Amino acid sequence: MSAVAELPDDVARVSLDLPLRANLSALDNIALIPLYQRHYGAADSARLAHAMLEQLGHAAIALLRDSDMTPAQRFIAKLARALILKRPRLVIDRPGAMLYDVPYPAFIRQLAAQAEMTGSWEIFDFRWNQALYQE
Repeated sequence: MSAVAELPDDVARVSLDLPLRANLSALDNIALIPLYQRHYGAADSARLAHAMLEQLGHAAIALLRDSDMTPAQRFIAKLARALILKRPRLVIDRPGAMLYDVPYPAFIRQLAAQAEMTGSWEIFDFRWNQALYQE
């Protein structure tokens, strides 16, 4: 998976190697992105983060911390954090390592099918798992 490390900076990533901040809620983890990268105010950042969770259909996880989330909920928080960057390319690195509690190819397809999700979604995984993503 060294190819993921070599991706340019304009790629949003969801990876086991990019953990959430354990002391923050899902909402706060997501809100950090517009707060620090786009210099939004705290209220606007929280509003954008909550809107992203609603868009993904998981607003209920907003107040959960990392240790209180299921693997799928943790993935949603990481995905929202990546999507809020609004980059044209999203790379999900080894989803099976993060989504071991749900049938992850279908779970990812469902999330990607959201009307507001634009840009390209790519999955970097082991060669033997590539067949899982074929439709």
